[in-house]
Amino acid sequence: MDKLSHIPNSKSILGEGPLYNELENSLYWTDIKDKKIYKYDLKTKEIKYYQYKKAIGSFAFTDNNELIATTNDGYEYLNLENNETTIINNPEENLPENRFNDGKCDKNGRYFAGTMDNNEEEIKGSLYCLDGNTIEKKETDLFISNGLGWNKNSTKFYLTDSPKRVIYVYDYHLETGTLSNRQIFANIDEKDGYPDGLCVDDEDHIWSAHWYGWRVTRYKPDGSIDKVYSLPVPKVTSCNFGGVDLKTLYITTAAFGLSEQELEDAPLSGHTFVLETKVKGQQPNLFKQLNTI
Repeated sequence: MDKLSHIPNSKSILGEGPLYNELENSLYWTDIKDKKIYKYDLKTKEIKYYQYKKAIGSFAFTDNNELIATTNDGYEYLNLENNETTIINNPEENLPENRFNDGKCDKNGRYFAGTMDNNEEEIKGSLYCLDGNTIEKKETDLFISNGLGWNKNSTKFYLTDSPKRVIYVYDYHLETGTLSNRQIFANIDEKDGYPDGLCVDDEDHIWSAHWYGWRVTRYKPDGSIDKVYSLPVPKVTSCNFGGVDLKTLYITTAAFGLSEQELEDAPLSGHTFVLETKVKGQQPNLFKQLNTI
């Protein structure tokens, strides 16, 4: 039986984007509402955070072990020493009511990230790809662009649109970064909440967190449900593998928007959870920097 626990003192308002750093043997995640990046040392169990002035929707490590992120001002580099940000490119400068949400890098070092209406009222989100210093729009008409990832050999790309309760699958061409042939991978029942962040394991199974669903679902490559992992909190936001053997699933959650009664019923809301599995995850991909940036 897989063992579930939580990281003490890891409570976030809106925890998201857990990401393992192999060089440091540390787990990072973002608190979007509190504008913080958290770092958890897996060996010493020490937690520290870095405070920023902007909401960080997603982040990735570069091939120089720096941090690149998406904020309400687009793609930016994050400095952990002085907590400053450096803008790279903002493809939605003309949409100030939008913000970036989830994002990840592919095996060739491209950074894919999606946007959403920050008020969650209009369908005007898009999916972008930062390739070196070039940015390209890959998808449009998304309500809340969310969990994304690739299968092991990078021939399939998965993308979540949360309010539509759907996870899409595309054919993916790694050399060009091209998406094609969009299909519905999974529809989520209303009783199971909304699909949020996701990751893909070494067996090409998809792990999807459920916002207001109290769970993480592991899907088979054909879209059928393999297993459901229940959590003691309603708002499960994202998940990713980490640890030296990549067999530990780290799961972020949120306390944001919960009533006093809901928080009383689920006091661990906002904490980052730890699920020991027998499955290996994929190595996190790094953003490939260019000397011209």
